Amino acid sequence: MKKILFIACVLLSSKSFALDLAKYPIELSSGDGVNVVIAPTTDKKQALIKVTGINHEIDGVTFLTDLKPHGSNNAYKYSYDGSERSLVSVDDGYGCCSYTLYIPETREGTYLSTKEESNPAIVADLKAQYELQLGKGIQAKLASFNREKHLTYQQKKITDANSEIDKQCGVKIKTTVDWKTIDDKTLQNYAVGSFCAQVASEMVSMCENDPSFKNKIAPINTIECQFTNELKLRQNSQTLTFKTAPKAPNQPQFIKSYLLNL
Repeated sequence: MKKILFIACVLLSSKSFALDLAKYPIELSSGDGVNVVIAPTTDKKQALIKVTGINHEIDGVTFLTDLKPHGSNNAYKYSYDGSERSLVSVDDGYGCCSYTLYIPETREGTYLSTKEESNPAIVADLKAQYELQLGKGIQAKLASFNREKHLTYQQKKITDANSEIDKQCGVKIKTTVDWKTIDDKTLQNYAVGSFCAQVASEMVSMCENDPSFKNKIAPINTIECQFTNELKLRQNSQTLTFKTAPKAPNQPQFIKSYLLNL
């Protein structure tokens, strides 16, 4: 909560209420229900943007964005889930302009076409909505890192790996992670669940290639994963302790070699 309040204060202190917006907005549509309104500033460095018609938490929220380089083009960028994201890219080739919407957690962009006429009254409405939502802390909440969402996603990777061992090897081996030791930065930058699921994944692969391999791993009931700066794998009674490092190369081969020598 303190982090959200801090972000809200930063947003409120950004002179948002003194935005000098251009008279006419840019109205865009995907043709299948997705609509975007862009109200650029007169210096064209920023814009208020609202997206509607999508099944996502940013639907209906007005964001203050900055126009920044995006590959060979530019994009209106904003803060979401602890990092800067591109919301709408602008390709100004061939006479300007084509627009593409990027919805968080989706792989493909949504192409947008420009509506022929735009209503200047939209600009004032958009600014009023932005100021109202800003006062409620809506943008600040969306801008902060959502640890619970990321934890749920990464924990599912572990759960799926545990299920696959049971299915393919016929043994119950549980991969565990002390999530309290994983800070937000690590969780945001690395696929912790996938890294920690590597031992289980290799076991599954080896059981598929050689059904008798399950006899080697039958005495094991736990894979204890630690996210560190070194790569190690050790057995202590019924527990395999796996230390994984995100920058360590050839981890699957390392794990496979160790398991072959159990």
